Amino acid sequence: MPTSTPTNPPTTSGETLPVLLCKDPDVICVFNPDENAAGSFPIDPRLGTTPSAALQSAQPIMGYSGQISSLDSAVRFPRERRSVNRKIMTVKESFKKLNYIDPPKHQIRKRQSCRCVPAGTCASGGAGMIDFRIVTPVNACPAGQVYCCGDTTAVTVRCGVVQAAPSTGVTPAAGEANFGEYPWQALVLTKQNDYIAGGVLIDQLNVLTVTHRMMPYVVSGTAPNVKVRLGEWDAAGTNEPVPFQEYNVAKVFSHPSYNANTLQYDIMVLRLSSSVPLTPMTGSTTTINRACLPPSSTATYTGLTCWVSGWGKNMFGLQGQYQNILKKVDVPIVAPATCQSQLQAARLGPTYVLDTTSFICAGGESSKDSCTGDGGSGLVCSINGQWIVVGLVAWGLGCASANVPAAYVNVAALLPWIQQQVATA
Repeated sequence: MPTSTPTNPPTTSGETLPVLLCKDPDVICVFNPDENAAGSFPIDPRLGTTPSAALQSAQPIMGYSGQISSLDSAVRFPRERRSVNRKIMTVKESFKKLNYIDPPKHQIRKRQSCRCVPAGTCASGGAGMIDFRIVTPVNACPAGQVYCCGDTTAVTVRCGVVQAAPSTGVTPAAGEANFGEYPWQALVLTKQNDYIAGGVLIDQLNVLTVTHRMMPYVVSGTAPNVKVRLGEWDAAGTNEPVPFQEYNVAKVFSHPSYNANTLQYDIMVLRLSSSVPLTPMTGSTTTINRACLPPSSTATYTGLTCWVSGWGKNMFGLQGQYQNILKKVDVPIVAPATCQSQLQAARLGPTYVLDTTSFICAGGESSKDSCTGDGGSGLVCSINGQWIVVGLVAWGLGCASANVPAAYVNVAALLPWIQQQVATA
């Protein structure tokens, strides 16, 4: 405790209360009964001036009844638990801390901001996105978005997730897809913008399609006159609020067991010449995403109602017309044995055997089917909130006839081959 001496001690009720002057002007001192000292009246550091004579002779406040502390009783800033062994913090040292010459151990951090973001882009992956102790959203997020209190800039959008796309101002007709509803849908074109096939984006560099639509354009493992358009919706319009993106094809991989007569193993991987951005940081859009591949080569989807999309013709034959706006249709997955018997009865005869490695079947409902020109487009099923590509449009017996399902490339059964091509440099 700094040394000081009492001077002119005021009295109350006959008891002498010495007043002390600290030799260190940066602290305030009180009397220690174990010390004998004398000196002048102190300066109050809260005011910075010497009290007047009137104040010096004023009667002390009588309401204070706290016990007079002993030993080290200087007032500390900031207030901490006192210890006789701690060095007294001066005002100068306090200012050093305020100026961050000696940064404090505890810092106040800005609370994380929360907002609605496209589904699949929240860093927390969906778990714990809302801290109910801090904030709960007043209004629900739009369809396709989630409330997120995490980072989104570096998060890759999960496969098979449909994000909220801006409105086009056009209400789709029956059977037409909404803008951005099938973000994995690819449009395979010549570089002169002639239609070739549909396709499915499965990662940042690879698109699945069918070989029978691509063979005329393949030259020694490449397709120099082919491009892939992603994010397309109205093929005849230019008013979409998010523009499409186009990519050249660097390589093609066709299954070595492809049979042009029976369309067995009718699958091709198109390797894009540049990577499709799938994170906001790299320029992704809400209208482009990849579909998920099946989890294993033995995955089955019989009995599920799934969806197929494309710009193919609306009917078989010369009267059929290609569509401007992307079409969609729901079709049930048909059991292999049922499909085989229905195809036999329709046209193929009793000796026909369905190759279940090459094909799965879907449809068989009147007026609901994929059709000519849809080849390569994806048949997708929603599993636990993510869309999985289970088939590619391959062939059928006419279009949209009752009890006549269509044949789709069996993506699950061919998964090992697909993965091998994707891994090829």
